[in-house]
Amino acid sequence: MASIDKTLETQTDHADDQFEAARFFSAWERRTRLWALTCSILATLVLIPIVLVSFQSGQDRGFILALSFGLIFGVYAWQTKKIRRRRQILLKPFPAEWEMVLQRDVVFFRVLDPEASKRFRIHMQVFLAEKRITGIGVQVDTTTRVLVAASAIIPILGFPNWEWDQISEVLVYPTRFDKDFKFGNEQGKNILGMVGTGSLNRLMILSKPDLISGFRNANDKRNVGIHEFAHLVDKTDGFIDGMPKVGLDRQAVGPWIDLVRRKMSEIESGDSDINPYALTNEAEFFAVASEYFFERPALMQRKHPLLYKSLEKIFNQDLFSRAASLKRELTKSYPRFGRNSLCPCGSGRKFKKCCLQ
Repeated sequence: MASIDKTLETQTDHADDQFEAARFFSAWERRTRLWALTCSILATLVLIPIVLVSFQSGQDRGFILALSFGLIFGVYAWQTKKIRRRRQILLKPFPAEWEMVLQRDVVFFRVLDPEASKRFRIHMQVFLAEKRITGIGVQVDTTTRVLVAASAIIPILGFPNWEWDQISEVLVYPTRFDKDFKFGNEQGKNILGMVGTGSLNRLMILSKPDLISGFRNANDKRNVGIHEFAHLVDKTDGFIDGMPKVGLDRQAVGPWIDLVRRKMSEIESGDSDINPYALTNEAEFFAVASEYFFERPALMQRKHPLLYKSLEKIFNQDLFSRAASLKRELTKSYPRFGRNSLCPCGSGRKFKKCCLQ
């Protein structure tokens, strides 16, 4: 009897998740169907003169009409295939192994309320089904896939209708790499992650050990996955320039620029705990500040209240309300990932003597 009750409870939870998914993506589905309908109407306008000419030339009217309606329907079906594919994705239950990785490694997820947790899982199912994650000289295991997806979802959880159109594939490297995308243990390979531009547009590269350590050391204000996806949030206006289109209206741009300059001056003078890499340029400042915001929101709110408030508006997320729960999670006995931990690349060596080099 207990087994039957548990099965029924699981089925009910999954049905609730499916309903939540349908509601969550309803606005996106309406936009997609409207675009498909627009394309069908345009196809109809193009076909009308062709059909009239065909009728005047004496061709089989039944065949011409059937062919025309078939083409119009085909345009609509082609434009709405993503809706049908996504529905099939969300009919599947959330994998238990994904949940295990989230609960173990993603502190941000552990402190979410039930409704936000559902939205997080829905986003993850869609992201992992629609985006490619490819290992280059390294195995892409479940942990890697889930942490890549978590990196994408954390910055956009506050946007109900977000679509990751800016990216199609994430390349996972076994170590850090250089500006020529070469990796290994040689000197000069110190890039943890990169968003592609030019011929590499819609691509991202992440170092596997740094991706994992970014989540397992959740209180150091550093997370390369969040950093790189923050760059893509910044790119919503077409430019990675530290001024994201979301959350910054025209009146807010000037104060944001002034705030960034003040904070960069504080870093330069040694009066700030923000990672000095933020001094590279305004785009890197935004990405570095985003890491800080999502990993240590209470600390940022205390030390950098104006910056915290601005990022809260940009990402549309109130992290301070979850700060107490986040602090408790960070002090749990889960083994932290440090210099003397085994390197997550699987070499069997200590991190400080392997990929940290």
